[in-house]
Amino acid sequence: MKDPAGARLPRVKTLFLYRNDSRSSDLVRPSLSDSTAAAELFSCAASDFLHAIYFSRSADTEERVAQIVFGLAALFEEQSGIVELPAGFTIAGAAKRLKPFLAKRLNAMEPEDRAIFEDDAAVVTLAVNAFFEELLVRADAWLELKGGVMNEEALHEFLASSVIHDWMLGWAKRILG
Repeated sequence: MKDPAGARLPRVKTLFLYRNDSRSSDLVRPSLSDSTAAAELFSCAASDFLHAIYFSRSADTEERVAQIVFGLAALFEEQSGIVELPAGFTIAGAAKRLKPFLAKRLNAMEPEDRAIFEDDAAVVTLAVNAFFEELLVRADAWLELKGGVMNEEALHEFLASSVIHDWMLGWAKRILG
């Protein structure tokens, strides 16, 4: 897989579940038809992202953040094989739904940058990037409101919030339709 600029993207960690019983061992992919499962997937990616932003002090933080963003976006590719997408989901359909939501961002871009997002998969990646940007704004605002410092306990409390869970569920529904 490649990002819109043509760079090779990192492989995404496989999230397969195995069902074992005395008769068989079946591979079960998480189904994003279940909006709760989709929100949980967003929550896991959000945790990884915020860990990278708040706790990473290494030179490869930007690369790690890019891996997380493109990794989540890659799950929505019709042939990813990592998750089971809802029946009827297509990248083209997702892009069509997302473009009005992303119109302000797209219109603020230079024409050559906006041209990148003529590709439907790039529109989904832009939406995922918008999710992470908004997540960081929400986390920073929450942290300021709480008057604390981000640590593991604070991060867990933020991500466990029903408001944040519902917000992630909204993003999952927006992308998945």
